[in-house]
Amino acid sequence: MSPTRPRSTVLLPIAALVVGLLTGCGAQPSGPGTVDAMPDPGRGAFESIALPAGDTVGADPKALARALYGSSEPVEGNYTEEAVTLSESGNSHIVLFTQLGLADDSLRGMRYRLEFLAQGGQWQLTRAGRQVTCWPGRGHEDWGTAPCL
Repeated sequence: MSPTRPRSTVLLPIAALVVGLLTGCGAQPSGPGTVDAMPDPGRGAFESIALPAGDTVGADPKALARALYGSSEPVEGNYTEEAVTLSESGNSHIVLFTQLGLADDSLRGMRYRLEFLAQGGQWQLTRAGRQVTCWPGRGHEDWGTAPCL
């Protein structure tokens, strides 16, 4: 009679395989030089806004997006910020910076489409556009330029 393996030694490798597949162990990193998997909605989908006052030049477009448009103070609740590279070439970079869970009774979130051009080893913000999404019952719940109620 052959010895039987304990059930846990059989299930453990299967569980590890399932967890690896579900968490995307083969996913590409999202660092400098990598375009994140998200289509660019294009300039026309955003309301053009004035560029912020002050220094709009930096070494990393995503970090610059956070510095210029992110929250400078801690925010309560389910607030999140995310910077995603939409496209990148040798001299241009487009970042989508999204804020969700805003502490506002109408506005659920804002996102900015930010265009950067290379200038002497740095990135200069040259164009900015904004979209909003509203809380349920306060206007459109998709991304758009119409104000929330």
